[in-house]
Amino acid sequence: MTDEIGGLLASHYPQMQVEGVPEPLTGGFWAQMWRVRVTGQPDPMPADVVVRFAPHPEMGAKEAEVQRGVAALGFRTPAVWLSTAATPGEQGWWSVMDFAPGGPLLAGLEGAAVVRRAPSLVRRLPVQLGEIMAALHLIDPQPVTGAVRRAAPSVAWTVPEVTEQLRAGAAGLGRADVAAALDRLADRVPVPTAPVICHGDLHPFNVLADASGLTVLDWTGAILGDPCFDIALTELLLANPPLPLPRPLAPVVRAAGRLLARRFIAAYRRANPAVPLDGLPWFRALHSARVLIDVTRLRTEHGPDAGGHPWRFVAPAAARHLSAATDVEVQA
Repeated sequence: MTDEIGGLLASHYPQMQVEGVPEPLTGGFWAQMWRVRVTGQPDPMPADVVVRFAPHPEMGAKEAEVQRGVAALGFRTPAVWLSTAATPGEQGWWSVMDFAPGGPLLAGLEGAAVVRRAPSLVRRLPVQLGEIMAALHLIDPQPVTGAVRRAAPSVAWTVPEVTEQLRAGAAGLGRADVAAALDRLADRVPVPTAPVICHGDLHPFNVLADASGLTVLDWTGAILGDPCFDIALTELLLANPPLPLPRPLAPVVRAAGRLLARRFIAAYRRANPAVPLDGLPWFRALHSARVLIDVTRLRTEHGPDAGGHPWRFVAPAAARHLSAATDVEVQA
C-alpha cells in the first residue's frame, strides 16, 4: 500500500514522498483510510494527511466535494487537497485531506464507563451535537450543490432521490415490508422547508473534539434536504444507542439515550429556532427504513451479526418507528 499511495501522491505532486508506512485508520465500514506522513508537499498542505479510498467512484466524488465545499465556507472539517478517480481498471475514488486531531465524542465508552460518564455526557454531548448541526444548516447550500451536481450527477442528492433509492434497495433485498412502508411515506411527505446541507450521519463518532473545538468527519451520507433529515437520524441514534450493552446496564443506558435525544433537540432549537420540526416523525421513519435496508444487506453479505455494524442494535427500534408511522407491520 505504501507504493500505491506514494504513486498516487507523486502523480499529482511530483516532489511529494511518503515517509514510513501508512497507518490504517479504523472506525469506518465503507471506505478505507490511512494516516500518512509526507515530505515535499506544496504549501500550505501539512506533513500529516489522511488518504481515503471510497469503493464507489461517484459516492467518493460526492463526499469529497461536500467536504471541500463546506470547509471553504468556514465549517470545521478537514481540508481536501486531492479528489481523483482511481487508476484505469480500478473501481473507486481517492481523496487526500488534512489529518484531524482529537478523539470522538464517545471515545472509550464501554461497559461500566457508560454509567460512570453518563452525567457528563448528558450535560455536554447534546449541546455539542445540536450546535454543530445548526451551524452546518446555516451554510449557503448553493455552492456545494453546484459542485456535487458537476462531480457526481447520478448520486442521490435530494430527499425524493434518496427515498427512491431506498425503495429500490428494499425491493432488491426482498424487503417487501419496508418497500410498502416507504410507499406509504411517499404519500405523506411533510410540507417542505428551505433545504440545507445535511450531513446525513452526524453521530458522536463522526465528530472529533480537541482543545480548539469540534471537527466533523465522513460526508458519505450528505444531501440537500429539510433540516429534519439530519435531526431525525441523530435523534434516532442517541435514543437507541448502537452499542453492545450488558443486560443489567441496558435499561439505564437506554433511559440516558432518550434523555440525550430530547436535550439534543432542545439544543438545536436554541441554536436555530427558525427551523420548524413538524416533519421530524416522517424523517425518523425514513431513516428507520434506511437502517433496516442497510442491516438486511449486511446480514446477507456477512451473516446474522451484519459484519459487526452497530446499526444492528438500532434495527428493533427502527422497525417500531417505521411501523408506527405507516401502519405497515415491519420486521427488524
